[in-house]
Amino acid sequence: MIKVVQNQFKRIYNTNPAFFITFGIWFILVASILLFVTKRESFQFINSNHALWADIFMTLNTFVGDGICIIALAVVFCFLKKWNFAKGIFGTYVFSGLVCCVLKSIFHAERPAAMFKGDPTFHVVSWLPVAYANSFPSGHTTSAFAMAATVAIISKDKRIGLFCFILAALTGYSRIYLGQHFLEDVAFGSLLGVGTTCIYFILMPMISFNKRPAFSYKFPQIKFMGAVLPAMINRSRGKQERRP
Repeated sequence: MIKVVQNQFKRIYNTNPAFFITFGIWFILVASILLFVTKRESFQFINSNHALWADIFMTLNTFVGDGICIIALAVVFCFLKKWNFAKGIFGTYVFSGLVCCVLKSIFHAERPAAMFKGDPTFHVVSWLPVAYANSFPSGHTTSAFAMAATVAIISKDKRIGLFCFILAALTGYSRIYLGQHFLEDVAFGSLLGVGTTCIYFILMPMISFNKRPAFSYKFPQIKFMGAVLPAMINRSRGKQERRP
């Protein structure tokens, strides 16, 4: 079973190595910063360097990870009859979002606005509301990287993969710049987005990497479910029949 999963991950990686290599390098660099710099210091370094043009640019960029933007993109692909892109973007958005919400409810981490309350150096923009709770992980970053990984995997295009990565990375940066999250929230959110996307494509083989959607019974997990589900159903029926 482990070998099957490894082969599936390898298959997904081979669709767009440029995206995954770039993401791996970026994540290692960010993780290294987190090891040697406190989250307070890393946040202040990014948040304190601001300008009006950057406020506007980062505001626009942060909406890349917003649910409305992602669903709208999926709808656009529907109109273009790019069904794999539409299903993939919507599916990974829902899957990664559910996992992210569960983690937020578990950790209940405070946001920068709570830590820097009353600090005159804390920078926010007047046209966006500021949240105080559920900081870890960053939901916008998770959604942005899930979308980026989905488009990179299905397109198999190196240039598109790199463009999607840059767009997602800027979304993560914008969350810190706008005073909404810490670097660790963004780092884990990016890993969560890419990770859940890979898992989604393993568990949902009916989304093919071709132009037309296809459902293949050649995937080992489909064979596994086909063998296990009938046994589970029969076992459940047997228990019901034995009840008085």
